[in-house]
Amino acid sequence: MRGKRWNVFHANGLALLMWKKRKREPAEEKVDEVDNYLAKQDGMIIRERDPHMCHHGIRQKCTHCLPLDPYDEEYLKKKDIKHMSFHAYVRKMTAGHGKGTQLKKPLENIVCSLKPNCPGHKPYPQGICSKCRPPMVTLNRQRFRHVDNISIENEEVVNRFLAFWRKTGHQRVGYMIGRYESFQEIPLGIKATVAAIYEPPQSCSADSVSLEIDPQEKVVDELCSYLNLKRVGWIFTDLWSADSSKGTVYCTRHKDSFFLSAQECITAGWLQNKYPNITDFCSDGYFGSKFTTVVASGNEWNQIDFSGYQVSNQCAALVEANLLCPTSHPELAYLREVPLTPSQYITDVHYMEKNEYGVETRKNGRPMPVEYLLVDVPAGMPKEPHATFNISKKCYFPTENRILIGELQDARAVGRYISEFSQNQFIEMATNFHFLLFLLSNDIVKFSKEEVKSLCEIVQQQDRGKAMDWASNNTNWATLSTLCLHSVQGEVLNRQPLTQTVNGPVSIVRLKMRWGGPIVLCAAFLVQKLKT
Repeated sequence: MRGKRWNVFHANGLALLMWKKRKREPAEEKVDEVDNYLAKQDGMIIRERDPHMCHHGIRQKCTHCLPLDPYDEEYLKKKDIKHMSFHAYVRKMTAGHGKGTQLKKPLENIVCSLKPNCPGHKPYPQGICSKCRPPMVTLNRQRFRHVDNISIENEEVVNRFLAFWRKTGHQRVGYMIGRYESFQEIPLGIKATVAAIYEPPQSCSADSVSLEIDPQEKVVDELCSYLNLKRVGWIFTDLWSADSSKGTVYCTRHKDSFFLSAQECITAGWLQNKYPNITDFCSDGYFGSKFTTVVASGNEWNQIDFSGYQVSNQCAALVEANLLCPTSHPELAYLREVPLTPSQYITDVHYMEKNEYGVETRKNGRPMPVEYLLVDVPAGMPKEPHATFNISKKCYFPTENRILIGELQDARAVGRYISEFSQNQFIEMATNFHFLLFLLSNDIVKFSKEEVKSLCEIVQQQDRGKAMDWASNNTNWATLSTLCLHSVQGEVLNRQPLTQTVNGPVSIVRLKMRWGGPIVLCAAFLVQKLKT
């Protein structure tokens, strides 16, 4: 097997800088709709009458058929649920159990860094006290998880993402775009539904990926808000082809090696800190994160499989304090020994492990197994595929940041995409995340935010009439479509008929008239515009 292992290159100093820069005003954040919905549910687990144990009437209840709390340990163990849901954990923390009181904000964030501006002494390292010093951390396997399932809407979403690896053999990273919904199979559960994958700027090779600064980060988040979506996680590949003719890959991540490397845990922790879970159950206004991690790797049958994870709140706190380091062994992390700055305080980290005699002993966190930092989150696809965006294999809009394989979002590529649709199919054309992102960020014809936002509202409604009105009345769209169709006029004419509609084949001339709208552009202006 190959000696090299791949990791997302991640500079800890940069991570700390970006975390400090990321902090937002509380007014900008709001609680997710799914959290508001689940907070209003009682969450009790209804049990049917047991014919063998229940010796009472139909309308009566006993200990064998009374509803159970959503955090009931025996029920979770019986159903093989490793982690209770976040809202079940909140219910467990807030339940009064006859004590006459109920905590309103029972959650408290873990802090692994010094409390700043302590009035009792000089700043560290000149002074320190028990009030500002963080407590020692004993790693425990987290008993709850913020997300209980990751559901990728359909196979086309991941196939388009995996196409980059299939063409180049290079690993790839992407952000999963979707929404959080209630998950009925877990009491008060939450699932992350993935509708699209955005690929940020990155430098990649067969065994490494380096994330670069994304100038479109705010634009992507803005588009997500227009579509009532958000970044629900990140996905990366760790694929090594075993037999290209059979499409098999090596199984490199398993119980005898590792599931998520220390470097990947650090990156996941930084991303979870960047996208916190806004909640009313914590005085800080946030607690943990719903941001998930998905790994596309080979399984024991040498097929591509998807594994979902989160890192624990303890891990995220250690990453925020810049205390975790990777090692040469992917399954081990290391507690930093030398402070990055004189003012950085390194708290003690321990974990419990059974020795050769079966006795629990305390171990130092230099090194520490990453299994203590992980929370498993099942990932897969539903039996009945769903599609928020158009998944036609024929009508493919280029994915962003794929210059390495010659996949460009230029006028010719956009023209080819437009030419696959007739005017009454504009709603199908616009129902594409990458196409909408292009409209919002392209340099050919600038669209205002209001124009794209109104189109996104139409896409959510799937209103064909409004979509056709938007296309026919928008002068920027008329200019863009005419420019792009002109750039592919020759190659489209060579493959007539262009597309089949309810009215029969459509030629390039008819398409130009349809998409051109109220604007008439001369050929000289078109050529000059394309050159610039």
